[in-house]
Amino acid sequence: MTSCFLCQGSEFRPFIREGQWQYVRCLNCSLIFLEPQPSRSYLHNHYQDYLPADPHSVERWRRLMVQVFSKTAKLIEEAVSRPGRLLDVGCGYGFFLKEMDRRGWQAEGIEISTTGLRYARDSLELDVSDQPLPRADWPDGCYDVITLFYVIEHLPDPMAVLKEVYRLLRPGGLLFLRWPHTAPIVKLLRPWAERLQLYQAPSHLFDFSPLTLYKILDQSGFHEIRTTVCGWTRPTTRGAQLAAWIFGSLGEKLAKISGDRVLLPGVSKTTLARR
Repeated sequence: MTSCFLCQGSEFRPFIREGQWQYVRCLNCSLIFLEPQPSRSYLHNHYQDYLPADPHSVERWRRLMVQVFSKTAKLIEEAVSRPGRLLDVGCGYGFFLKEMDRRGWQAEGIEISTTGLRYARDSLELDVSDQPLPRADWPDGCYDVITLFYVIEHLPDPMAVLKEVYRLLRPGGLLFLRWPHTAPIVKLLRPWAERLQLYQAPSHLFDFSPLTLYKILDQSGFHEIRTTVCGWTRPTTRGAQLAAWIFGSLGEKLAKISGDRVLLPGVSKTTLARR
């Protein structure tokens, strides 16, 4: 990458290294990204083993996200008048799709991981494709809601995917993004950040902030862009559960009482936008 895809800036500063992988910060817009980035074929092969297949790990993943999925479903139903057609990009095992299916939605997914794809199709009997976006064979405006949970940071070309999402949404349709806000944690834990592998390099190609995410959505054509805090994950260990609850609940409360003007750094963010 010779320039920042978001602002076309060409001056960068090293941010953090994870093994052989170097992350840099754009000095113009502050976007953090992996430089250089691996090839798309490398990433495709990398994600084939990204999701574990054993039943214990699958159940642990479900418990990790169950509260997030429940709160997300409620948030979507508050924003959309009635159930319609929903696409979950990078749907993993399909647990969110199953939740929306139970709520009366026509829920479909995309998942490139063979493990996730097989579980969603075979165990949950969901309609899931293994072909990533863009999808020129799909018509304009065919979805009411499109969701991406912890996906935007993994995409080699997030702008292209967001523009395709914009095309696939009906006028007034809703985009929902959940994404990690990792940079503040890296700064706080810098002496240990490389060992902690917070970016899971090379999995996370980008690290967005509320401002840089707003910019990419605006450039992709979206409006009514709102970032908030919506739920927290439930890790397996008690210490991690306590930390997730403290910072997640605090982040939610601060966002609510401030009208989303105060967003706790480091906690995962939720962004909604309209086509």
